[in-house]
Parts: sequence; C-alpha cells; structure tokens
Amino acid sequence: MSSRQRIVVIGAGVIGAQIAWHLAEAGAEVIVVDAAAGRATEASFGWINASFYLDTHHHALRVAGMEAYARLAGRVPLPVAACGTLSWENTGDVLMQEADRLQGLGYDATLLDAAQLRALEPALADPPDAALHFPGEMAAESGALAEALLRAAVARGARRISGLRVTGFQTAAHRVAGIETDAGPIRADHVVLSAGTGSAALMATLGLPLPMAHRPALMVATQPVPPLLRHILVTPHGELRQTPDGALIMPAAIGHQSDTSETLPEALEDAADSALGRMRALLPGAGLRIGRLHVAERPVPADDRPVLGQAAEGLSVAVLHSGITLGAIVGELMAREVLRGPDNETTHWLAPYRPGRFAGRRDASR
Repeated sequence: MSSRQRIVVIGAGVIGAQIAWHLAEAGAEVIVVDAAAGRATEASFGWINASFYLDTHHHALRVAGMEAYARLAGRVPLPVAACGTLSWENTGDVLMQEADRLQGLGYDATLLDAAQLRALEPALADPPDAALHFPGEMAAESGALAEALLRAAVARGARRISGLRVTGFQTAAHRVAGIETDAGPIRADHVVLSAGTGSAALMATLGLPLPMAHRPALMVATQPVPPLLRHILVTPHGELRQTPDGALIMPAAIGHQSDTSETLPEALEDAADSALGRMRALLPGAGLRIGRLHVAERPVPADDRPVLGQAAEGLSVAVLHSGITLGAIVGELMAREVLRGPDNETTHWLAPYRPGRFAGRRDASR
C-alpha cells in the first residue's frame, strides 16, 4: 500500500461530506460516490446541541461535536450560526430538573424569566414564565453544509462521482478492496460506508448486520418572511427556527429528536397544516404560509446509538441520527482511525458505538 491511501466514501450527506473533507485534508486520495438519491441531510432541522442526549457518554460526545465545529469553522467557511437555543418544552419542576441535570454536567444552561425571554425574542407571543437558555448551541443549514464540505474536499483533491449506484463490495484476501457499482468496480485501500438508510443493504452483501429503525420525518418550511427569530426555540408546540433566507422551519413531530414513530402522524398535508398552526400560535400575525415540505427517512440504528468504526477489514461504517450535531467530531475521528488505526482518543469516543455490537443478529434492515 502506498503512503497515500485511496479511500472510497459511499454517501454524500453531511456525514460522508465531513469524513471526506477530513480525509482529503489529511492527504488521502478520496473518491466520494453519491447515488444522488434523496438525502436525509436536506430534511434535517439543523440543530447542533448537547441539551438532548441518551447518556452521559453521548452527552460528552455531543459537546465534543460542538467544539469540533469551532475547529472546523477556522478551516472551512460553514453555513453555521451560533444563535443559541431557548427551551421550554418542559415546564415547572421538570424544567428545573433539566436545568440541574445539564448544569451538573457542566453545560452552559441558564434559567430565564418571561421578561428576559421577551427581550431576547420580542416577536414571540405569550412567553412562558420560565425557559432555559443554551447560548452555545448552533444552527446549520444542513444541505448547504454538506455541499460546502464536499466542495472543500474537492478543492483538496477529492473526486466526487454523482448519480452512481453502489451495488456491493470487492473483496480480496478476506478484506474489502473496493466497491462494485453500476459502472463497474472502483478499487480502494479502504471503504467508508456512510449511505444513511441505504447502508444496511450494502452491509448485508457481506453478511454483516446493521439493524435500522424505521423513522420517517417531515420538515415543514414557510415562505420567507422578514426576520422574526434570533434563536432556536424548543417549545410544547415543537421546535422552530428561522433560516437565513427568511423561512421558518419546524419538524412535523413535536419533540422530533426523541420521536420513535414509525409512520408520519397524519396525512402529509394535514401534518403540514398542523405544524403551520403551531408556528402561527407562537408567532401570530406573521402571515405565515407553507413554502415547502421535505420528507426523508432518518438514519436511526435500531438501538438509537450511532454506528461508527470498522465493520470488516478494509471497511468502516458511519451511520447515525443527530448527524448534524455529531458530524464534525465523527469526521475527525473516523478519518483519523481510517488512516492511522485506533488510538486512545478514537477508542475512548467510539467504543460504545462499534458496529460489532450487532454481531449475530440477522435483522439487518430492522
């Protein structure tokens, strides 16, 4: 193997883009293969945070993800805004417990009263008596973020092949040695699989399980309006933020980060109208009208945890929900491990999320 490794990255969503950029920046020969199918990236709410988490290790990884964006922003112009979050999804004692729990983890979380909240968001109707402020949280324009990283990777010598379907893997001497595509094989020293919900079927061609949950999502965006919001809002009506082009966006599911529904809650137009009604309740008089809808299948592994790391000799996998929050740190860690092998840092962060935890399972698609 030459000193300049040839790495194929399958998938051009935000995770594949992050990994490709870090690999290219480290000097690898990178080929990104993109089937040009619908990406979950475009349907992402774009909230970079660690106020939502599954356990303390996951919280720490999300904090590391936020810190990794600061490092990345110094090297690539990113469509990421440090806007902060105002949260009153929980109320009363539960809100106070949330504050205590996050502050106990060292997270920057401040309780605000209604007057303080109104000063921060004057367009908001009927602010609650109390809310939490997370000033360090950010918003990313998810599709633009992936494209910015892919352009930066190409500028560093990566190649992007769009519209090409990957059908399987080449193997030699008991290791993955490339990919099979509709246009023929592509050789690689290492393959990184980051094809979202399409990853399970490709893993199955090698007899490797990757159980996935079924998690459809609908993102509702309004037509552009003048600037109304400065922060991400997390409310009993749902999560809401305003994009740089003036659109307000809201997931159709309330509490979408922890949503486990296997179907959309209503007919598509009814779900969109319901989300629009909740936006209007928060911002009455704004003249909000639906501009676009985006439906996607979120890449959620069956146990809700990320799947990160080597799955076979010559093959690594990166499939996860909350890919926007974790993308920058996943890009750093996966590129480092692919090029240099495991070390103390990658082992610390990735140990709970290795694909080997599914060994012996046959339900690779569910």
